[in-house]
Amino acid sequence: MKSDFVSAVSHELRTPLTSIYGFAETLQRSDVDFTDVERETFLRHIAAESERLIRIVDDLLSVARLEAGTLDVALEPTDLGDALRDAAAAAQGREEGRHRFSVRIEPAELAVRADREKLGQVLANLLDNAVRYSPEGGTIIVSARGRARAAEVTVADEGIGISEPDRQRVFAKFFRSERAPAGQGTGLGLFLVRGLVTAMGGRIWLESEEGRGSRFTFELPLDGEEPVETAPVEVAAT
Repeated sequence: MKSDFVSAVSHELRTPLTSIYGFAETLQRSDVDFTDVERETFLRHIAAESERLIRIVDDLLSVARLEAGTLDVALEPTDLGDALRDAAAAAQGREEGRHRFSVRIEPAELAVRADREKLGQVLANLLDNAVRYSPEGGTIIVSARGRARAAEVTVADEGIGISEPDRQRVFAKFFRSERAPAGQGTGLGLFLVRGLVTAMGGRIWLESEEGRGSRFTFELPLDGEEPVETAPVEVAAT
């Protein structure tokens, strides 16, 4: 399992590094007269791949800190709508039109007690997971609604769904479904998501049906409320 993990992480790191190196090396060529549009395109790819690399490293560091019990969580009033829109816009930019993203919030203004950076990591990993298992051109819906004491956030996709055996292990460290696209993912994304949500006083669960997509839902306490009562990870099929 560790060997597979090292191989997966090496691949995940090498892919953006190779892209960054390739575009940078091309820009250095003196025998080509690039237009401003071409230079801007190359620099945009370099920036996007650099951001991807930073996210991978941040996730690896967060997992290490979770396991060591040294993860710092700074809870403060956080506008949930802004967080969801920012995450969806970032995912849309990474996908360059290959998937559609829809954000729905009810009521329009929802404030939770959360660590803004950690919440961003949770949303980015859930959106990446949805993209990984969704057909090109599919729609990914990010929605939030207020409850009595908590806000409920759902990331829903139109993908292949999760088999019943996999639902029992999907939040486990290093777990990668056999149905996952080859060479994608480290097996840490959902493990990290659960750890970060729990650290912020929330809980997470999933609903899935094979061939009909998956819905990952997590709760965070509303601003001014106590942490959501901790409960075992819920796994359900629709």
